[in-house]
Amino acid sequence: MKAAVSWTSFSDLLLDAIYPRRCALCRLFSADPVCAACRDEFILEEPSIRFGEEAKGLDYRAVLFRYEGRAGQAVRRLKYGLCTSHARLMATELKGFMVDLKLDPDLIVPVPIHWTRGCLRGFNQAELLCEEIGFSPNQLVRIRSTRPQVGLTREQRIENLAGAFSASEGVRGKRVLLIDDVLTTGQTARECASALRAKGATEVGILAFCGET
Repeated sequence: MKAAVSWTSFSDLLLDAIYPRRCALCRLFSADPVCAACRDEFILEEPSIRFGEEAKGLDYRAVLFRYEGRAGQAVRRLKYGLCTSHARLMATELKGFMVDLKLDPDLIVPVPIHWTRGCLRGFNQAELLCEEIGFSPNQLVRIRSTRPQVGLTREQRIENLAGAFSASEGVRGKRVLLIDDVLTTGQTARECASALRAKGATEVGILAFCGET
Protein backbone atom coordinates (compact mmCIF):
# COMPACT_ATOMS: atom_id res chain seq x y z
CA MET A 1 0.00 0.00 0.00
CA LYS A 2 1.47 3.33 -1.04
CA ALA A 3 1.89 6.03 1.57
CA ALA A 4 -0.08 9.20 0.97
CA VAL A 5 1.90 12.23 -0.11
CA SER A 6 1.26 15.14 2.25
CA TRP A 7 0.30 18.54 0.88
CA THR A 8 3.49 19.98 2.41
CA SER A 9 5.66 17.43 0.61
CA PHE A 10 3.82 18.00 -2.66
CA SER A 11 4.14 21.79 -2.39
CA ASP A 12 7.86 21.44 -1.65
CA LEU A 13 8.30 19.26 -4.73
CA LEU A 14 6.34 21.74 -6.81
CA LEU A 15 8.39 24.68 -5.60
CA ASP A 16 11.62 22.79 -6.26
CA ALA A 17 10.44 22.12 -9.81
CA ILE A 18 9.56 25.77 -10.45
CA TYR A 19 12.38 27.33 -8.42
CA PRO A 20 15.22 24.79 -8.19
CA ARG A 21 17.36 25.19 -5.08
CA ARG A 22 20.76 26.76 -5.51
CA CYS A 23 23.90 27.06 -3.45
CA ALA A 24 23.89 30.40 -1.61
CA LEU A 25 27.52 30.98 -2.64
CA CYS A 26 28.22 29.70 -6.16
CA ARG A 27 24.52 29.81 -7.19
CA LEU A 28 24.75 26.42 -8.91
CA PHE A 29 21.91 23.95 -8.41
CA SER A 30 22.22 22.26 -5.03
CA ALA A 31 19.92 20.42 -2.65
CA ASP A 32 21.91 21.94 0.23
CA PRO A 33 22.10 25.65 1.15
CA VAL A 34 25.87 25.48 0.54
CA CYS A 35 27.05 22.87 -1.94
CA ALA A 36 29.79 20.39 -1.01
CA ALA A 37 32.30 22.03 -3.37
CA CYS A 38 31.89 25.45 -1.73
CA ARG A 39 31.90 23.96 1.78
CA ASP A 40 35.20 22.24 1.01
CA GLU A 41 36.71 25.68 0.30
CA PHE A 42 36.12 26.91 3.87
CA ILE A 43 39.59 27.28 5.41
CA LEU A 44 40.03 26.60 9.11
CA GLU A 45 41.73 29.34 11.13
CA GLU A 46 44.79 28.13 13.02
CA PRO A 47 45.35 28.42 15.89
CA SER A 48 41.62 28.40 16.45
CA ILE A 49 41.64 29.86 19.98
CA ARG A 50 43.86 32.26 21.91
CA PHE A 51 44.05 33.19 25.57
CA GLY A 52 45.65 35.86 27.76
CA GLU A 53 47.44 38.72 26.03
CA GLU A 54 46.83 37.12 22.64
CA ALA A 55 43.08 37.37 23.28
CA LYS A 56 43.45 41.18 23.05
CA GLY A 57 41.26 42.34 25.93
CA LEU A 58 39.12 39.20 26.23
CA ASP A 59 39.59 36.06 28.28
CA TYR A 60 39.71 34.10 25.04
CA ARG A 61 38.86 34.55 21.37
CA ALA A 62 38.00 31.65 19.07
CA VAL A 63 37.57 31.73 15.29
CA LEU A 64 36.37 28.83 13.16
CA PHE A 65 37.23 29.86 9.58
CA ARG A 66 39.46 32.43 7.94
CA TYR A 67 37.63 35.50 6.71
CA GLU A 68 38.44 34.81 3.07
CA GLY A 69 37.24 32.75 0.13
CA ARG A 70 33.92 30.95 0.42
CA ALA A 71 33.70 31.28 4.22
CA GLY A 72 34.10 35.04 3.96
CA GLN A 73 31.53 35.08 1.19
CA ALA A 74 29.10 33.18 3.44
CA VAL A 75 29.38 35.95 6.04
CA ARG A 76 28.91 38.72 3.49
CA ARG A 77 25.95 36.99 1.81
CA LEU A 78 24.27 36.73 5.19
CA LYS A 79 25.03 40.23 6.49
CA TYR A 80 24.95 42.37 3.36
CA GLY A 81 23.18 40.17 0.81
CA LEU A 82 20.37 39.45 3.30
CA CYS A 83 20.49 35.78 2.27
CA THR A 84 19.59 33.60 5.26
CA SER A 85 19.23 30.22 3.53
CA HIS A 86 22.67 29.11 4.76
CA ALA A 87 22.44 30.60 8.26
CA ARG A 88 21.47 27.26 9.84
CA LEU A 89 24.50 25.57 8.29
CA MET A 90 26.73 28.29 9.73
CA ALA A 91 25.03 27.88 13.11
CA THR A 92 25.55 24.11 13.01
CA GLU A 93 29.24 24.59 12.22
CA LEU A 94 29.59 26.95 15.20
CA LYS A 95 27.83 24.53 17.52
CA GLY A 96 30.20 21.72 16.54
CA PHE A 97 33.18 24.03 17.01
CA MET A 98 31.95 25.04 20.46
CA VAL A 99 31.66 21.37 21.45
CA ASP A 100 35.15 20.62 20.09
CA LEU A 101 36.62 23.47 22.13
CA LYS A 102 34.73 22.28 25.24
CA LEU A 103 33.42 25.78 25.92
CA ASP A 104 30.95 25.77 28.80
CA PRO A 105 29.77 29.35 29.49
CA ASP A 106 26.98 30.32 31.85
CA LEU A 107 25.47 32.66 29.26
CA ILE A 108 25.64 32.79 25.46
CA VAL A 109 25.10 36.31 24.15
CA PRO A 110 24.99 37.34 20.46
CA VAL A 111 26.75 40.61 19.70
CA PRO A 112 23.81 43.02 19.39
CA ILE A 113 23.02 45.44 16.60
CA HIS A 114 21.16 48.72 17.08
CA TRP A 115 17.39 48.46 16.68
CA THR A 116 17.46 50.81 13.68
CA ARG A 117 19.82 48.50 11.80
CA GLY A 118 17.73 45.53 12.87
CA CYS A 119 14.66 47.14 11.32
CA LEU A 120 16.49 47.77 8.05
CA ARG A 121 18.12 44.35 7.85
CA GLY A 122 15.27 42.36 9.34
CA PHE A 123 17.49 40.22 11.56
CA ASN A 124 20.64 40.17 13.67
CA GLN A 125 23.07 37.78 11.99
CA ALA A 126 24.72 36.95 15.33
CA GLU A 127 21.36 35.77 16.69
CA LEU A 128 20.88 33.52 13.65
CA LEU A 129 24.26 31.94 14.39
CA CYS A 130 22.98 31.04 17.88
CA GLU A 131 20.10 29.09 16.36
CA GLU A 132 21.60 25.68 17.16
CA ILE A 133 23.00 26.52 20.61
CA GLY A 134 20.45 28.98 22.02
CA PHE A 135 21.21 32.27 23.73
CA SER A 136 20.20 34.49 26.64
CA PRO A 137 18.15 37.43 25.26
CA ASN A 138 18.39 41.04 26.45
CA GLN A 139 21.60 40.54 28.43
CA LEU A 140 23.48 42.94 26.18
CA VAL A 141 22.01 45.72 24.04
CA ARG A 142 23.39 48.29 21.66
CA ILE A 143 22.23 51.64 22.99
CA ARG A 144 23.85 53.85 20.36
CA SER A 145 23.86 53.58 16.59
CA THR A 146 27.37 53.60 15.13
CA ARG A 147 29.09 53.76 11.78
CA PRO A 148 30.28 50.48 10.23
CA GLN A 149 33.79 49.68 11.45
CA VAL A 150 35.08 48.79 7.98
CA GLY A 151 37.65 51.29 6.76
CA LEU A 152 38.12 53.11 10.09
CA THR A 153 41.49 53.57 11.76
CA ARG A 154 42.17 52.05 15.19
CA GLU A 155 41.50 55.37 16.90
CA GLN A 156 38.30 55.90 14.92
CA ARG A 157 37.09 52.39 15.78
CA ILE A 158 37.61 53.03 19.49
CA GLU A 159 35.82 56.39 19.36
CA ASN A 160 33.03 55.01 17.17
CA LEU A 161 32.11 52.25 19.64
CA ALA A 162 32.77 53.99 22.96
CA GLY A 163 29.71 53.58 25.19
CA ALA A 164 27.71 51.83 22.47
CA PHE A 165 26.72 48.82 24.61
CA SER A 166 24.95 48.23 27.91
CA ALA A 167 24.62 44.97 29.87
CA SER A 168 21.94 43.82 32.28
CA GLU A 169 22.35 42.86 35.95
CA GLY A 170 21.72 39.29 34.87
CA VAL A 171 25.36 38.86 33.82
CA ARG A 172 26.70 39.42 37.32
CA GLY A 173 28.91 36.54 38.40
CA LYS A 174 28.50 34.82 35.02
CA ARG A 175 30.94 33.48 32.44
CA VAL A 176 29.74 34.95 29.15
CA LEU A 177 30.39 33.76 25.60
CA LEU A 178 29.81 36.31 22.84
CA ILE A 179 28.79 35.03 19.40
CA ASP A 180 29.44 36.95 16.19
CA ASP A 181 29.77 36.36 12.47
CA VAL A 182 33.22 37.88 12.01
CA LEU A 183 36.10 38.92 14.28
CA THR A 184 38.96 41.03 12.94
CA THR A 185 40.41 43.81 15.12
CA GLY A 186 38.18 42.79 18.02
CA GLN A 187 37.17 46.34 18.99
CA THR A 188 33.45 45.51 18.98
CA ALA A 189 34.07 42.47 21.18
CA ARG A 190 36.20 44.53 23.59
CA GLU A 191 33.47 47.14 23.97
CA CYS A 192 30.93 44.39 24.60
CA ALA A 193 33.26 42.85 27.19
CA SER A 194 33.70 46.22 28.88
CA ALA A 195 29.93 46.62 29.26
CA LEU A 196 29.55 43.06 30.54
CA ARG A 197 32.37 43.37 33.06
CA ALA A 198 30.98 46.68 34.28
CA LYS A 199 27.89 44.73 35.37
CA GLY A 200 29.92 42.01 37.05
CA ALA A 201 30.58 39.32 34.41
CA THR A 202 33.54 37.23 35.62
CA GLU A 203 34.70 36.01 32.20
CA VAL A 204 34.05 37.14 28.63
CA GLY A 205 35.15 35.28 25.53
CA ILE A 206 34.03 35.36 21.91
CA LEU A 207 33.33 32.68 19.33
CA ALA A 208 33.12 33.84 15.70
CA PHE A 209 32.37 32.06 12.45
CA CYS A 210 35.09 33.93 10.56
CA GLY A 211 38.03 36.18 11.25
CA GLU A 212 41.57 36.18 12.49
CA THR A 213 42.59 34.90 15.90
